[in-house]
Amino acid sequence: MYTLKEILEDDSSPPEPIIDNGILLDGTILIIVGPAKSKKTFLTQNLALSIAMGNDFAGFKITKPKKVAYFLAEGGYYSNRERLIKMAENISPDNTDNFLIDYPSYILLNHQESYEVIYKTLKKWDAEVVIFDPLIRFHDAEENSANGISEVFSRIRQLIDELGISVILVHHTGKVETRGGRGSSAITGEYDSCLTIHKAQDDCIRLTYDMRHAEIPPSNQIRFNSDTFWFEKKDGILELLESSGGIMDKKELFEKYKRPRPTTYKHLKKLKQT
Repeated sequence: MYTLKEILEDDSSPPEPIIDNGILLDGTILIIVGPAKSKKTFLTQNLALSIAMGNDFAGFKITKPKKVAYFLAEGGYYSNRERLIKMAENISPDNTDNFLIDYPSYILLNHQESYEVIYKTLKKWDAEVVIFDPLIRFHDAEENSANGISEVFSRIRQLIDELGISVILVHHTGKVETRGGRGSSAITGEYDSCLTIHKAQDDCIRLTYDMRHAEIPPSNQIRFNSDTFWFEKKDGILELLESSGGIMDKKELFEKYKRPRPTTYKHLKKLKQT
């Protein structure tokens, strides 16, 4: 409890956001929602690695490196190992210890025994950001039950309060995509921010946002680069040029853009026109 006097006299600065623009703040829950085959886990793994390294990507601004614990219950070890190796090709080795991943087959947040396992694991790892992908694999509550879902989120909030972490949840959309995540509407009342994936054309996805504690950013499109397994701004070549101060040697551009030369020239021409 704080007295009004204490609040009025407090001039401390709030913690820096983890992902800027209100997307993931300290001690909050971000939920990433999308339909099947919309590359939710690719995007989440990109975010996880970027947070661990402290690197911006695809327009997401990461303020500084954080220790990330990723619980991934789909895909298994080997397929995800190959994916992460590809994603990490251009990552500095400096902060690779910041990224920890586990592939639990059965661990339920709404069961005390499983909760204690997760709690002890996160405390041992000294995690700062925790990811559960997908949410449905980490509870056995009835998805359409407001009470059941509220209990799951109560456990997640308990982890946040006791360990000082922030949480990212990956969730599927329902049968009617425009209604958002599947299951009880209680989920909508529980998150602090939501990033919704909408399928688009040409390896692109459209992102829309919902925020509790910040101004809602405009929707935007990002493109999946199948050569690097990273999402980029829709004009990924612009992002690459901006990162080098707007000037880059042609040979270096071809090497870093990782596209065939005709494609690179085509994208440069399109960029010039815009």
